[in-house]
Amino acid sequence: MKTQQLPEIIEILEDDSSAFGDRQRARTVHDTDGPRWVGPVAAAALVGLIGYGVATSTSGPAKPARVTGTSTSIAGAAIASATTVPTTSTVLASQTRSFYAADPPREFAVQLAESQQFGHDSGLANYQLWATPGASATTGSWFSVTTDQGASPVFAADSLRIQAGGLSMAMSHTAGGHAVVQFTTDRHVGVTIVAFGWSDDNLVRLAESLRTDSLTPAFTDEWFASDHQMISAVPPRLAIRGLPVEQVVYGSSGEFGGPLVVTVAQPLPRVAGGDTDSREIALRFLLDHITPFSVDGHSAVAGTVIDEGGYSIASWVADGIIVTVGAAMPVSQLISIAGTVHEISAAEWEGVKFQAAGNKSSRFAAEETPALPVSFGIDASSEAWTIEASTTIIGRQRQINWSWGAQSEQTTPLDFAAIHTVVDDKRTYVLADLPRTVTPAGQLQVLRDGLDPVIIPFNDLGPTLDRTFAAYAFSEPGQYTAQVVAADGTVLAAWPAP
Repeated sequence: MKTQQLPEIIEILEDDSSAFGDRQRARTVHDTDGPRWVGPVAAAALVGLIGYGVATSTSGPAKPARVTGTSTSIAGAAIASATTVPTTSTVLASQTRSFYAADPPREFAVQLAESQQFGHDSGLANYQLWATPGASATTGSWFSVTTDQGASPVFAADSLRIQAGGLSMAMSHTAGGHAVVQFTTDRHVGVTIVAFGWSDDNLVRLAESLRTDSLTPAFTDEWFASDHQMISAVPPRLAIRGLPVEQVVYGSSGEFGGPLVVTVAQPLPRVAGGDTDSREIALRFLLDHITPFSVDGHSAVAGTVIDEGGYSIASWVADGIIVTVGAAMPVSQLISIAGTVHEISAAEWEGVKFQAAGNKSSRFAAEETPALPVSFGIDASSEAWTIEASTTIIGRQRQINWSWGAQSEQTTPLDFAAIHTVVDDKRTYVLADLPRTVTPAGQLQVLRDGLDPVIIPFNDLGPTLDRTFAAYAFSEPGQYTAQVVAADGTVLAAWPAP
């Protein structure tokens, strides 16, 4: 086992998705999700709160509580076109003239406190949201298109690889019924389409008709315009969050699986979408279980982010400053903690930063096992592949690190068998792990239409790990299924999940 210090929690969580930058996520070559630890833990907080790219919601906030927030949305993750949106925004943190902190339960301890003298650019991508009248995240019919210049090749989890019209696309479906299509053009323009109420065939048709020569999404076939209208050109994370100038991260040693994040932001200029209507549209396509409440006399709103596994945010405006709190906890608990957020003096802010410096140096030592080969082979393109695995432990939290070449994926070990899939522009990767407490032996089965089943035995990588591993890669696009099967024939896990 080797021990390494993790010096910057914000970089551990989300190197390219901090509160002070709207850079495109890129795992490995594309997802740097930090040294990608705390991917499922702290990254969930910062991704969901500060810069996540998947938005949804069932209903808009109550009219009296028109509030701004800080989160992103499945309905879109970039900026858009119908209006002119500045690509940069210089925001002095000193304009805020205030600092904020929370008094969370004692199992939380401050891990990061930072302010930025200048805000980063407000986004370099284009965004459009089209919807039928009255649609919300889980009602009606809608789609969003996000384009991003200079994107890395697509790298998408739990997806199918589809080849159509010269495009290699990754298509996935969320538990909430949303479909996501991702691809990168030969001009290095990354495209993400998120839709609700659309068939897969129509989504492929939409992707093939999309033109991104000027980065502004345009279509050669607008058959959808007969009942869909473009209702927003502002990505939800900009419309709700504003331009962050301060954030405080509280790590949890208790029942919560991730940190509590408090973000302070300047409102977005009106010309760039900083208006109430844009924010209400964003909230309608972002949050479920929306609950109005108040903080020190300010109207606030809280809710869970659709398809984000119980991640909740609360947000309000205090004297022209947007304050947002996010954590993986029920809305009622988050509202209770949000009520403790208060303005502090500059001297108190220095004290918070001092606490954070002490905590992050003492609480985030990582133990990591060496990467060992799990599976290897040659794909249909006659190219060799090898998949390795290792584990990382920070405190009570564990992570499985899968890697192949320059790419990697991180998953959370569970108490039962699990299958994870990843699609890039060349292959599909099927990754499975099996706890020894479930069964000492098993096999991964991958079934594709028209081809013989592929059987991969689970590999024991040694006594330092509490589970066995199996993996497979193939270059042919199209439908497939995968199962983890015990020695007695019992199906322990399946992908896609039934």
